[in-house]
Amino acid sequence: MAEKKTKQTAAKSKAKAKAGKAKETAKEKALKKSVAELEQNIQYLEQELDDQKERVAAAEEKMLRVVAEYENGKKRLEREKERSLSFAKDRVLAGLFPIIDNLERSAKYEQEHEEVDSDKHGVHLVLDQIAKYLKETNNIEAFDPTGEPFDPEMHEAMAMHESEEHESGTVLEVFEKGYREGDRILRVAKVIVSQ
Repeated sequence: MAEKKTKQTAAKSKAKAKAGKAKETAKEKALKKSVAELEQNIQYLEQELDDQKERVAAAEEKMLRVVAEYENGKKRLEREKERSLSFAKDRVLAGLFPIIDNLERSAKYEQEHEEVDSDKHGVHLVLDQIAKYLKETNNIEAFDPTGEPFDPEMHEAMAMHESEEHESGTVLEVFEKGYREGDRILRVAKVIVSQ
């Protein structure tokens, strides 16, 4: 009987062990299921994070492009403004040059037909004042190429005359002076050239 009891106790122990294993297995299954769900959530969240990072990077790139376009537009507008001002100034000066030419003709006539010895009066004073103003405000000055070799970049030939005193291609006389701003020619000089 003792043997029977031992067998029964052993059987009960085996049954309890099986029941315990079954309970642990159910717990393990529940934990494994929870872990799997958490891992799935982590993967989903990582994917969402990567997507958000890509969106942020795309937005930053777009913003940088917009800022660059704005800066380029601003610089282009500034260049256009400078060009417009330069053209406006050139138009004003182009209208001023013929007035100066007429004043010079008047001054020359005055000088040839006046009895007074002083050559600094009337029209001459106005011409000197205009020349000084142009030089000081815009670095513009007249140039008289008499005696210089003809240069089509700086001179416009109005006529050609025979000359024994000068080499061919030399400026003999100036109808209208040229004007320059530094190295830039604003108006070429109108001249008579030797043949």
